[in-house]
Amino acid sequence: MPGRPKPVALLSMPSLSARFPSFQLALLKPTLERQGIPVQTFSLFMYFGAQVGWRLSETMAEVWPNLLGEWIWSKAAFGDEAVLDDSAYFEENSAVLDIVCRSAGCTPADLRRLRDEAAPRFIESCVESTDWGRFGLVGFSVVFQQLLATVAMARALKRRYPDLPIIVGGASMEDDIGEELIRGCPQIDYAHCGDGEESFPEMVRRLYRGESMAGLMGVIWRDSQGEVHFAGRSPNFTAMNETPVPDFDEYFHARAQSGYDSYADAKEVLLPVENARGCWWGMKNHCTFCGLNRSGMEFRAKDTGRAIEQLDILSRRYGQFHFNAIDNIISPEYIENLFGRLAEANSDLRLHYEIRPNLSRTQLGRMKRGGLFSVQPGVESLSTNILKLMKKFTTGMRNVELIKWCTYYQINNLYNILCRFPGETLEDYRLQCEVVRKIPHLQPPYAVAKARADRGSPMYTDPASQCISDLRPARCYDHILPPGKFNLRRIAYYFDHDMDRTTGDAGYEELFTLVHEWQQKWKATERPFMTYCKALSTLRITDGRGPEAITHTFSDGAAALYEYCADARTPRDIEKNFGKPPWVEAALEDFVAKDLVLFLDGRYLSLALPENPNFALADAAVPAVFAMAAEQPLADAPVQIA
Repeated sequence: MPGRPKPVALLSMPSLSARFPSFQLALLKPTLERQGIPVQTFSLFMYFGAQVGWRLSETMAEVWPNLLGEWIWSKAAFGDEAVLDDSAYFEENSAVLDIVCRSAGCTPADLRRLRDEAAPRFIESCVESTDWGRFGLVGFSVVFQQLLATVAMARALKRRYPDLPIIVGGASMEDDIGEELIRGCPQIDYAHCGDGEESFPEMVRRLYRGESMAGLMGVIWRDSQGEVHFAGRSPNFTAMNETPVPDFDEYFHARAQSGYDSYADAKEVLLPVENARGCWWGMKNHCTFCGLNRSGMEFRAKDTGRAIEQLDILSRRYGQFHFNAIDNIISPEYIENLFGRLAEANSDLRLHYEIRPNLSRTQLGRMKRGGLFSVQPGVESLSTNILKLMKKFTTGMRNVELIKWCTYYQINNLYNILCRFPGETLEDYRLQCEVVRKIPHLQPPYAVAKARADRGSPMYTDPASQCISDLRPARCYDHILPPGKFNLRRIAYYFDHDMDRTTGDAGYEELFTLVHEWQQKWKATERPFMTYCKALSTLRITDGRGPEAITHTFSDGAAALYEYCADARTPRDIEKNFGKPPWVEAALEDFVAKDLVLFLDGRYLSLALPENPNFALADAAVPAVFAMAAEQPLADAPVQIA
């Protein structure tokens, strides 16, 4: 590369929410610049709302089951090849589209105009906005619902700049998808698969020197004869401490220039950080429905000190305090070390993390003090049998405990409930319905849905083991991609299928209804609640789960027993701490009968949340003040006050 090389343009297209910066662009820019390659990033997804309206744009950015955020780009991507008869698409997805239109404040006709007029016009405005000929390479980062807008922009760029090399990469560009995209889209010259810290700069160097890509792992390329070559995914990058601090300068410029900050419902930035890649849990037990990571399952993480250093740099540089850790799972050492250090510093930084549902009350309390404000845990079900079927290796009771303590600590809990696994029973769903009826005062799931065979998941790679038959690309792809242009089995991420040994949809109906009602209760002005407060030897529960609040008062041993079961306890735990006097069994039966305690998986869990904001500091054993009283029989039976 004699002299200063031409800069590389890195683009991120719609449909993507304006709230979330592209981490891929922010990381790749300094990665290339370290190698002496100049870079300019373009968060083009930030400008779509300025043209079509932010409410509509942000609604399109949600990942709807019919992939509407891809469909709207189909005409811009494929022109006359696109499936322009949309009657079947609208008929098959009428229920979802009704919800979309209510959310976006639009009509089905508006959605058609968005595809036929606004989306192509946006692409043309992007092409006109910059002299793209001054770049030596244009690269696109592709995550969910950015594929067709990327194809559309690449198509328009090639029409204007036929000799401009174009490469696509990102989380969506696994080997089979990338190869199929190259074969079907002549406007795309290269695709990148895997970690790019080493292979992407080398690809740029070879391109600028006019050298072949032969043998370069991570790069899918087409030779002069039109043959597609691929030496395999790039090796997993393990030196996580060496990744540069991401550069979000251009995102904040685009946020201001696009007018998003003036949008009445604009959301505060949730700045992405990456401290780990892969999944240490998936390395041992790959959840049957999970299509993430694939060949990149190997877990590797930054040292705690390096993670804190980058948080400090980013918060000083951008004045931001809220961060979204995009790691697939939290590094176990961060539970104590990262959040402990942040708590010691009295930091006001706030972090979202994906976690396993096995964190204890005290761990959650310490992490809350260290800035944990939101989690995406692997809850997935309240039935231990179903959790075993999906290889979660947790229990229904453990999941309820997590939901309880996240609610107490006001940690936003973005969990869901999944249905449809071979070996499930009607009893599994009857039991979950029973649990749901008892916990309307705890945060509901954000969704309840049937599990699907995403590309890369065990349900996809080994369908027979999951009793799956007729595995086929999701029906929506027939309306999004031109017929015959791609092998849908190689380019689709979502799949439909049949499955044996399930209860069928009738088995899920009641649970779906109850969860919907639960969600609606939490959207109301006054939510259901159940709390308790205590004196020295008396405990009062206020139960506001129903239409009228009910108060229950317990004293001495019963009060001690109730608080002891704040964490789930086995009968053996209870016997060890309280012995076997008759009042213990009577009190437990009374608690369960009143739905004040949940008995599940052989354990007892008190459902009322402490009113004391410092309960996290309490010992997990019998509270000291109650200890002597707990050894004595009850002087009086529990009192219920209407």
